[in-house]
Amino acid sequence: GLALAGRAQVQAQKFGARLAISRAAAKLDCAEQPYRISLEEGASFGARAVVVATGARYRKLDVPDYATFEGAGIHYAATAMEARLCDGEEVAVVGGGNSAGQAAVFLARNSGHVHILIRGAGLAATMSDYLVQRITTSPKITVHPFTEVTGLSGEKFLSKVTWFKRKAGTERKDGESETRDIANLFVMIGAEPNTEWLSGCLDLDAKGFIETGHKPDAMGLLSPYAASKPGVFAVGDVRANSIKRVAAGVGEGSVVVYAIHRFLHPGEA
Repeated sequence: GLALAGRAQVQAQKFGARLAISRAAAKLDCAEQPYRISLEEGASFGARAVVVATGARYRKLDVPDYATFEGAGIHYAATAMEARLCDGEEVAVVGGGNSAGQAAVFLARNSGHVHILIRGAGLAATMSDYLVQRITTSPKITVHPFTEVTGLSGEKFLSKVTWFKRKAGTERKDGESETRDIANLFVMIGAEPNTEWLSGCLDLDAKGFIETGHKPDAMGLLSPYAASKPGVFAVGDVRANSIKRVAAGVGEGSVVVYAIHRFLHPGEA
């Protein structure tokens, strides 16, 4: 993958593409065309067409000292590497979606016990039935409904996790706290799109992802990647209703090129 990406970069440069490495886009001005993109260091440039591929970032818990333990006990994926760290130990998984369920089932193979913490009443509404069945029948997995993480502690690395479990049908203050010796916390509560820099230019869904596919291009043809401004496209994880997978993002990035050509040169399409 790295070698292929490197060759693509070299090829793009041979065709005259200019790469601005480690420079973040701070604002998109779409009041008129050509659009204007401002970078964080103050420079700006115009563009007749824009492809937004800024992806999404993991959602985080609003807990004191959370940032302290990122990379030191807090994880956003459950791979074989993380599983080795949890061998024989108790772990906690936060989230009620399929990613959280798959992580819990996988980690239960070697860990001492897996605690699934969810704010709702159960998993049925947010997780596939086959995962729910595997979780409920596993003696090594416990589901904690109406539960939120409230505290993290440790020296250099996470060593204790505190959560609050409220009583069903009551307000958050009614319940009890529990602290356990947990050194690995898996946070799987979805993603937030990197769209703040768009400055209200494009239509976003309720979660902030870019809505696409509902505006015609210069030829009056629909593109599944066209955003709400002519000549602006979105691909990958930042696009609403996209498949959040590497292969899908790469595929969309290659296919959108045709839509750009069709927008810039409608008579040649």
